[in-house]
Amino acid sequence: MNTIFRLCLLLLMPHLAVHAQTFRAFVSAGDEAVAQKDEQAAMLYYAEALKLKPDAPEVLLKYADRALAFYAFEAAKTAYQRLLGRRDAAAFPSAILGMGLCLQQTGKYADAIPYFEAYLQQQGASAEGAAEALHRLEQARWASARRSGSREEWKVEHLGRSVNTPYSEFAPVVRGDTLYYSSMRYELEGDKHRPPRKVAKVLYQSGKSRGRPLRHGFNADTAHTANFALSPDGQRAYFTVCRYTAGAQVECRLYMARRGAAKRWPRKSKLLPGPVNQPGFSNTQPAVGYDSLKQRELLFFVRQPREGGADIFVSDLDSLGMPGEPRAVSGINTPFREMTPWFSDKEQALYFSSDGWPGLGGLDVYRLQWPDGAEPEHLGQPLNTSYNDFYFTKTADGLRAYFASNRPGSYHLDRAHDACCNDIYLAAKLQDTLQLPAEPDPLLAPPPVAEAPPEPTRLSDFLPLRLYFDNDEPEPRTRRTATRLTYGRTVADYLEQEWAYAEAFAEGLPDTLALQAEDAVARFFSGQVAKGQERLELFCGILLSRLETGDTLEIFMKGYTSPRAQNDYNLALSQRRISSVRNHFEAYRQGALLPFLENGQLTLTELPYGESEASNEVSDALDDRRNSIYHPDAARERRVEILEVRE
Repeated sequence: MNTIFRLCLLLLMPHLAVHAQTFRAFVSAGDEAVAQKDEQAAMLYYAEALKLKPDAPEVLLKYADRALAFYAFEAAKTAYQRLLGRRDAAAFPSAILGMGLCLQQTGKYADAIPYFEAYLQQQGASAEGAAEALHRLEQARWASARRSGSREEWKVEHLGRSVNTPYSEFAPVVRGDTLYYSSMRYELEGDKHRPPRKVAKVLYQSGKSRGRPLRHGFNADTAHTANFALSPDGQRAYFTVCRYTAGAQVECRLYMARRGAAKRWPRKSKLLPGPVNQPGFSNTQPAVGYDSLKQRELLFFVRQPREGGADIFVSDLDSLGMPGEPRAVSGINTPFREMTPWFSDKEQALYFSSDGWPGLGGLDVYRLQWPDGAEPEHLGQPLNTSYNDFYFTKTADGLRAYFASNRPGSYHLDRAHDACCNDIYLAAKLQDTLQLPAEPDPLLAPPPVAEAPPEPTRLSDFLPLRLYFDNDEPEPRTRRTATRLTYGRTVADYLEQEWAYAEAFAEGLPDTLALQAEDAVARFFSGQVAKGQERLELFCGILLSRLETGDTLEIFMKGYTSPRAQNDYNLALSQRRISSVRNHFEAYRQGALLPFLENGQLTLTELPYGESEASNEVSDALDDRRNSIYHPDAARERRVEILEVRE
């Protein structure tokens, strides 16, 4: 995603192209992205500005705030630390609050508390910031004192690649053996933005199959279709359709569809009436429940203003499934966010998520006994974490629950910052067991634990060191033999393409084979691409130590390509790949190896090979992109090898 974004930085706003990479232009573009609620774009624009003026504190604060909003916690924390370490740190009191929020939302409650207390003592603190700091301080104290488990014991697991992707998956709901959910990974048809914006679609999954979009035109290609909710009899579906208004901002409205005689959902759905779809608000996240006291169905939904929090509303449904006048659900809404309602007919209880009640940080899941329960009950760990935990729903028997979360373990769209997005998790209730008195530990040795292989300590231990490249990279569609890019830059962009490779390699395969194909791509990226990058850094560190002790060394490298192009083109491509590795050596630790390259103590000897040594098993058919580009065997051919270190 970052690669696409960087390629489009100068296309998104005309004045950027005119004035090139000027500091003011990047800041202006970041400010516009903030106005359009595009947190990732804003963060990356400010990052580009900071490359030009690293000591601009106002921009550093903007970058930190946007990184926090994008849940790039480490990047935000580092930026706030830089601000708070400045002599003029007192001029940026909001950095104190931001630092506290970073720590709270990553579960470091004891560390967060002093920052919230310090912010409340700042003379420059805004009224809004003070209210936020006071609320988060109370939450952090509550969480620090109450880090206990949930009332019921649950085992939580990530649903994996059959459901989740690096984009956001959310809004799970189960009916029988089918899981319905929403996924924000589809390109908006006809979008003129660069990169094109994404839209959500409703998918379904049964058993171990991969999730598929609902068919027969239920999902739109020009808008988000999400938050699928079924009536008790399964004949009506309520859902959200959201359209972009500016940038990443959307406005959502609620729709209803009736299942046809052929058990299909119609292409055309009914927009719910004005009392529910109130103008000026996003109306979203529907859930249907049956009130056993009133003996009627209820429609819960979330109403969100353009700025500020979100509240949960409820309407009675008539015999046709149409809602009456909505009313705010009493006893749960706060000045903060209450959202993602789900009603358990069996328990007569409303589940929802909030960051306005005492909690562990982010959005936590709560339970309210319907209709007149006391305070909402916090579900505790492991269902809740310091991250966002929401869209909670249970199966009919109550033994399993599904929810969305951005907790650690979720796939990252922005791997460089470990940020974005939400994935779906399954929680299985552990069966009650008879509690017996504790017995002393048996006098038996624990089973041996396999030790991790030791890290290499000699340069020869790394050989051959294989470094992998994306197709036709670096700098595609050229016959140049050199590049200004470093291998570190190219491999970071390559790693972000993992899911695109997995999808392309699995496309058109039956479910079992598709999962196997995706796993093969995942193993290649984690076990070879990422591992090669890590080993290169270790190699450079040992290399520098050897040179500093006076050794004279020569490194021999070979370049390889997959056999898709002509030999002369591949020869130039392999040379560019070696050039990027040379650039990586020159840039290592701000040029620490450069003096040794310049005085001849370190020599890099290049031996490009083009495709002449590519495996005969690898496809060279240009029209067979699946096997000639995305197949792991083809990807393994696109590499540079460090083969020998000669003294």
